[in-house]
Amino acid sequence: MALFYKLVGVLLILLGLPLFWTPVPVGAVLILGGVALLVANSTTARSWLHRRRARHPRLDRWMEKSEKYMPPAFARILHRTGAHDR
Repeated sequence: MALFYKLVGVLLILLGLPLFWTPVPVGAVLILGGVALLVANSTTARSWLHRRRARHPRLDRWMEKSEKYMPPAFARILHRTGAHDR
């Protein structure tokens, strides 16, 4: 089942990339949902995202703001990868 979630996560990210630039950035929601699925099911993705957020404060702030708009389950997952954790 974890493999299924990983595949869906990658698919959401790939679908979200071209839609990110539309007037209504639906792609941002798809990308965040895909990242949340990957982070929830892959320790490699979780550590990768944590390192990126620690290295790039602007990305970290953007992810923190987006947590407010995510479903609570996804927000908790993203919150665990924050630069302030660990």
